[in-house]
Amino acid sequence: MKRAPVLLAVVALLGAVGLALAAGGAGAVPFEGGFAQMDVEPDDVSMAVAVQPDGDAQWTVEYRIRLGTDEEERAFEQLRADVENDTDAYTARFRDRMASTAATAESATGRNMTVSNATVTAERRELPQAYGVLTYRFEWTNFAAVDGDRLRVGDAVDGLFLDGSSSLIVSWPDGYRLGETTPEPSEVREGSVVWNGPVDFSAGQPRIAVAPAGPLSGVPTAGLVALFAVLVVAGTTAYRRRNAGDDGGEGVVATDTAVGSETAGSETAASDGTAASDESGLGGDGDADTSGESDDEADAAPTVDSDLLSNEEQVLRLIESQGGRMKQKQVAEELDWTAAKTSQVVTGLRDEGDLDGFRLGRENVLSLPEFEPDGDASDEDAESEVGDDAGGSDADGGDGNDAAGSD
Repeated sequence: MKRAPVLLAVVALLGAVGLALAAGGAGAVPFEGGFAQMDVEPDDVSMAVAVQPDGDAQWTVEYRIRLGTDEEERAFEQLRADVENDTDAYTARFRDRMASTAATAESATGRNMTVSNATVTAERRELPQAYGVLTYRFEWTNFAAVDGDRLRVGDAVDGLFLDGSSSLIVSWPDGYRLGETTPEPSEVREGSVVWNGPVDFSAGQPRIAVAPAGPLSGVPTAGLVALFAVLVVAGTTAYRRRNAGDDGGEGVVATDTAVGSETAGSETAASDGTAASDESGLGGDGDADTSGESDDEADAAPTVDSDLLSNEEQVLRLIESQGGRMKQKQVAEELDWTAAKTSQVVTGLRDEGDLDGFRLGRENVLSLPEFEPDGDASDEDAESEVGDDAGGSDADGGDGNDAAGSD
């Protein structure tokens, strides 16, 4: 069967098939029941979803068919004229099908969903070959779930299937950063992820989580409350330890005062001074015990669950626990992340100035900005110099003693 005569029939079906998800609800096989019955398929189908901060999404679906002959060129020009002359006929069927898909997704997710502002255009493009492109655009309200400041995308098209000529592109608002995605995308771009078919998303897929960029980005409200509680406990412990140190200082002053009284030569004052010293000593022991208890309290302070930390915080904490420097590959292994996710998070931290990195052979090495690799060596040199000076003093002292002895 020739492509050109079929082209009009295929495109005419698009109005009835819509995105083809609606054929069986969310997760139905795209284009089944339409193109599967024809001798020709679109050369390329692109579904681009631009998610907004409120969870709404702007959808752009493009069906591209290569125009390789004059006959195909004429057929597409006829189609373009039909679309321009009777746009409503094309958009109405498509909108109805997508509304059915949204209704199915609404039942599955519990979020109120609507499809509106459907439009259609037909144009010829050079990509660089000549293509006839039929483009549908529409708005899908509450397509993504809003969890605090985090957006969770994908449950409305759970179990979607992409054939070999299809692709799904999901983008997020400016100022947001990718947190996690499943399954692993074909490509991670600045502000979007791409899956190129064939991809058979299983139940619970696809899933994307994004949140505003920042050190606490994406942490749920409950996590922030828990983190605040931990900070309060830590602050209270530090305050008690500081007070314990202050009490200990007063005890030393009392002892010094007692000693001063003793040196005054008064036996009574010396006796009182001794008593003051004893009492001061007892006070010091009590403060030491308090300080020890405070240390135990500090050790017993609950640690923050990694699930309550953002991806950026997990990386910074891990590198800090390793002394301030760590290979990027080790970070991925320790956090059980993919290389793509690790690279995405590390790049964001480096852009914010929270992390430094450099190449060491074939490895990427990450370090905290305040990390000083030569610090230990400098300390050892300093200790060595102190030891040499001390040795020299002993030698000088020995010479002096020998001289005194000879005198």
